[in-house]
Amino acid sequence: MVNLAVLSWDDVLAPYVYVFYAAFLVSFLFTPVMRSIAAYYGIVDNPDSVRKLHKAPVAYLGGVAVFMGWVAGLAMSQIHIPSSEVGSPHLHMKLSIVVGATAIVLLGLWDDLKHIRPRIKIMGQIAAALLLLTQGVGANCLGPIFSPLDIRLQAAFGPAVHIPHTAVSLLSSLLVVCMVVGCSNATNLLDGLDGLCGGVTAVIAAGFLFLAVHMGTLELGTLDPVRVVLALALLGAVLGFVPYNFNPASIFMGDAGSMFLGYACATMIVLLAQEQAKWLLAAMVMFALPVLDTSLAFARRWVNRRPLFSADRHHFHHQMIARGFSVRKTVLISYGLAIGFCLLGALIAYMRTRYAVAFYLVIFGSIVVAAYKMGMVHEKSPEGNGVAAAVATPGASDADVPRAGVRDAKPVVSSPPVAGAPSDHAVAG
Repeated sequence: MVNLAVLSWDDVLAPYVYVFYAAFLVSFLFTPVMRSIAAYYGIVDNPDSVRKLHKAPVAYLGGVAVFMGWVAGLAMSQIHIPSSEVGSPHLHMKLSIVVGATAIVLLGLWDDLKHIRPRIKIMGQIAAALLLLTQGVGANCLGPIFSPLDIRLQAAFGPAVHIPHTAVSLLSSLLVVCMVVGCSNATNLLDGLDGLCGGVTAVIAAGFLFLAVHMGTLELGTLDPVRVVLALALLGAVLGFVPYNFNPASIFMGDAGSMFLGYACATMIVLLAQEQAKWLLAAMVMFALPVLDTSLAFARRWVNRRPLFSADRHHFHHQMIARGFSVRKTVLISYGLAIGFCLLGALIAYMRTRYAVAFYLVIFGSIVVAAYKMGMVHEKSPEGNGVAAAVATPGASDADVPRAGVRDAKPVVSSPPVAGAPSDHAVAG
């Protein structure tokens, strides 16, 4: 990190914008390549007229192209040497970030092809989080929260009373693990409609980029080029993939892609949290849509006395479809909500931390109450039923389901087919 005086947005962003170019171009060019490879080897998602409602087999492995774009962006940051007036002469990206991402993608590919158990997926995600901690990524992310409290304790009771550094490190490490596991599964659950997960993640990545650049422009602030580079690489890689994935999708990202996007977001969140508590709050608000969908899913299953890891068709996007919205409208509404959350997160960045906490609590309290009143905690389809009812009916045909582009299941390798494969592609359904 480099302590600097006031910098402009151009000063912070311009030296690293080539990262975006590399990530976008590689993702955009290799997505059709991965589509051809998937089609050649029969790695496709076949419709079944019950849960997989697209009209024809759709190629797979899009997540690999997104990962390749992200890696290309990071590689560009190592090749391109920015001006010494703005950042370090040579940016050193911690290897644990890339190794952890690779582990997540391989885990997702394994799940896509072999349908591994949820516990194995979670264990792999925990391992990826521990890899981050080996090089100190997020190892003190709760320090800015406990530091003011520690100062007040010592002022009130003397130097002997303080919060042990070991406790802060342990809690920070726990947060890193929770972030990686939670975010990876949140984006995995969100990947239920064509273009939904990719587009929402692109909005979130843009929000993270805003936070990273804005932090570098603050007076007496701290510029961390790693945060800027990670946000640019994620944004470019996702935007290169979304045109192929938007309804009607010609390729899916699968668990390899959706879990990777969550991992990348989790890494950004813990890196942002290392400065001040309000940056953690701002980042969490920007990531609110996947978190809320996942939280409601677990709350719904608990209220209805079902296993927490069971599958259902009552996620936010499913309920929008059941209320009569088309796939494209549902996806666009989700984009709008993601943009709204990012704007709220950006607003928090301009507040003092004490006000940001209050703002955060009011936002999420209001959303939880609204979701409950809208019936999103109860497994009841609205009148008119729509897709949710058709999906719940055994043997429903394409004629019963008027909309394509809805999916909530793993693709299978068409030759040979995987017998008895589970119907959901997410850990929590």
